[in-house]
Amino acid sequence: MKSLPARVAGSTPVLIFVFLGLTWGVGPGVANPSVAPWLAPTTDGRGVTLPPLDPQLPSPAQVLGYPLGADFTPHHRIVDYLEILAEASPRVTLRSYGETYEGRPLLLAFVSSADNISRLDTLAADRRVLGDPGGLTPDQQKQLVERSPAVLWLSYGVHGNESSSAEAALATAYVLAAAEGEFAQQLDDVLVIIDPLVNPDGRERYVHGFASRRGVMSNPQAASREHQESWPRGRGNHYGVDLNRDWAWVTQTETRQRLVPFRTWEPQVFVDFHEMGARSSYFFPPPAEPVHPRIGENLRSWLDTFGRGNAQAFDTIGWTYYVEEQFDLFYPGYGDSYPTLRGAVGMTYEVGGGGRAGALIEFPDGRRKSLADRVGRHLASSLATFETTVSNSRGLVRDFAQRRRAEATRHPNTFLWSSRAPEGRALAETLTEHGIRVRRLVDDQTIEGQRVATDVTEQITLSQGDYLVMTNQPLGTLAETLMEREAALPSGFVGEQRRRVEEDLDPEFYDVTAWSLPLAFNLPVWRLEGSLSAPVTTAVAAADLDSAPFGQPPVASSVGYIIPAAGIATYRLAAAIDRAGLHYRFATEPFRLGGRDFPPGSLVVAVEDQSAAVAKDLNQTLSGLSLGAAVEIISVDSSWTSRGADLGSDRFEAIRSASIGLIAGEGISDTSLGALWHLLDRDLEIPYSLLDLDHLERLPLNEFDSLVLPDIWDSSRLGEATAQRLDAWVRQGGVLVTLGSASGWTREVGLTEGDDGGSSEGETDPEGEESGEESGPLHYVPGAFVATQITLHPLTAGLSSPPPWLFLGTIGVAADTDPQNDLLTIRDDHALIAGFAWPEATERLPGAVLVTYSQHGNGKVITFAQDPTFRLFTRGTMPLLLNAVMMAPSW
Repeated sequence: MKSLPARVAGSTPVLIFVFLGLTWGVGPGVANPSVAPWLAPTTDGRGVTLPPLDPQLPSPAQVLGYPLGADFTPHHRIVDYLEILAEASPRVTLRSYGETYEGRPLLLAFVSSADNISRLDTLAADRRVLGDPGGLTPDQQKQLVERSPAVLWLSYGVHGNESSSAEAALATAYVLAAAEGEFAQQLDDVLVIIDPLVNPDGRERYVHGFASRRGVMSNPQAASREHQESWPRGRGNHYGVDLNRDWAWVTQTETRQRLVPFRTWEPQVFVDFHEMGARSSYFFPPPAEPVHPRIGENLRSWLDTFGRGNAQAFDTIGWTYYVEEQFDLFYPGYGDSYPTLRGAVGMTYEVGGGGRAGALIEFPDGRRKSLADRVGRHLASSLATFETTVSNSRGLVRDFAQRRRAEATRHPNTFLWSSRAPEGRALAETLTEHGIRVRRLVDDQTIEGQRVATDVTEQITLSQGDYLVMTNQPLGTLAETLMEREAALPSGFVGEQRRRVEEDLDPEFYDVTAWSLPLAFNLPVWRLEGSLSAPVTTAVAAADLDSAPFGQPPVASSVGYIIPAAGIATYRLAAAIDRAGLHYRFATEPFRLGGRDFPPGSLVVAVEDQSAAVAKDLNQTLSGLSLGAAVEIISVDSSWTSRGADLGSDRFEAIRSASIGLIAGEGISDTSLGALWHLLDRDLEIPYSLLDLDHLERLPLNEFDSLVLPDIWDSSRLGEATAQRLDAWVRQGGVLVTLGSASGWTREVGLTEGDDGGSSEGETDPEGEESGEESGPLHYVPGAFVATQITLHPLTAGLSSPPPWLFLGTIGVAADTDPQNDLLTIRDDHALIAGFAWPEATERLPGAVLVTYSQHGNGKVITFAQDPTFRLFTRGTMPLLLNAVMMAPSW
């Protein structure tokens, strides 16, 4: 990679960089004079026609030392250029909205007229009112619409190995800042927010990896090593989590921090820039079917308007494209569907490229595609989208305000749930992150409502402080989308997919077809049509969620303390207890003490288990841990229970701190590992070690109590020697936990017995191959919730009820040789709860095994047919995994 010049500082260096930019911009292939010298030439010599640009404003080439598209720009140089541009132009200002897990800054560049930039805070205040216009009279709303510029948010680089978009972000910022004449005047009507790099950590992993594999010149041969991205890929963030599937679940720091300015500015237009298969051309909306049924015709009409604007720009240049294929608008966690469900015109733009495209690649037919080609096309669509936004700015702002007002005044539905139930507060926190208004009951109430999971009407008693969400609010559509059981697929789409399968074509399900948060959290939630007549509080701020009936310091006890099983929060507190040097026990059966029932999975911190020095301060230590824990810590004055085993029974397993290893490396699904890694590292703060798969034969496995083998793409990397090492380690007392296709491997090598119970398909950009000899397209489940049944066992302790399981993939023959080892299976009746599955697949669901346990020598093998931590939002199935990893080594 070329060396990068120092930052511009003063007039003389600027003149030098102008010379470099002009020199590098002239050369073979620049056949079209509209191709700017600060842009590397495309392979066909074509480019977007640009407006006149202010020569006094530093171009990217002047600062970077090469034209955009000639090389990959590291993140810190992207920041450098935008800082220089903002300093040089009154049309640009930068604002930080946080930093990544690896400490890289997350920035937004605001580009508009100098007048708009000078009053950015005033515009922000107007935006907040525009997003919630219920308090305005029609005349006030009209005046606000007329004086508010449309907000266009351009989001680049959510996938780090889709590398051209961050380069296009710099090009777009420069053109908007430097444009002169009529083009510049249009900035009065539009505020452009540019997120130049959503995923800096992933991009840096890709860019540095590419630099380490390339030579002086780019090698266009697809077989060349520079086109073979090594593990872990740059697609995900630090943990390998796909940020483009996290918008709705808000599990990652980048997502959480981004939603803060998003909620302030509530854009009318949002574009997410991507790359797809290298041989593809370019995609922009209208999207493919299915479109989520809560996205109305008004927004679909705007998608067509922007698609036609892009088409005109591409037709003028002579570049091909396609619409209404492949990329749908159904799953709510994407960077196009999520903003649309908030009322924006959300769109995905995809250019042919991807992690294998590198700087230059040649196809079998002799065509070549360069980084500059991808940058040029993203620049063209960015500017065309700006032009369409300008032409329709008043209509876009007016329609957005009207949609928000209609949301707040519509006939509502009300969702209610207990604040004390496992994951109850977690659901409230997730919704509040989005800006959805969560309220609380002022008094105890008995009502009739439909349980979301079953649609059965029940009479329920809720307590003061329990949560509710009414959908007559500005984000009512988003709330309903996340809370309802399922969204219906259009019958025409389903019929077309059946036709495709019957004609031996692949079906076009792009992502999972179910995602209901009540199901994912295994949380009882009831739906009531209309408003609740009972008194409720105003919306609860995120900071006020800690005022739930948890976290009250326990009174001192000479016997001990009980922590009821309460979902992930209990395991988080268990990890904190362990870090504090305390000992605790794990209840494997239910019991009743002091007039209260405690479920399996509850923790007991007995005074006698602690050293004398620790016992002296035990109450003070636990009181400190209880603050904000979302779990009660209850003092008890006796070990005598009125039902179930007494606290001194062996049915309360004494838990020792487990040494945990997560197996990583080439062949492992980075998304499967990433969810596990984040869960232990960030959500629970449990000590662990990452172990390289290729080194397992040499590592001192006897230092570990439990090993987790995530879903694997390539089981051939688990050679015979590795299998023998793991077999010996388990026989000596280790606990091996396997996920997805890794569970099938344990049967192949004799670590477990029986038939494979299923196959995990990973994420949508296929990361694994379908397994099972009798599988076909009609046996594939494209992501649906299934009902489960459990076998009583210490591993199933901590589950408040059999959890819905998000099933993605195919069913094997199922069942261990000993049915008692099948701890979680799909229910025998009414197996499909939510989402889509072909009748042929539905027939095979009942009885299929999801989790098995087997003794192997002195150790244990615990297999998960699929990933219980899917995208980190399936909280209801996580206790099974945490019991296996944290608790099972002590049994």
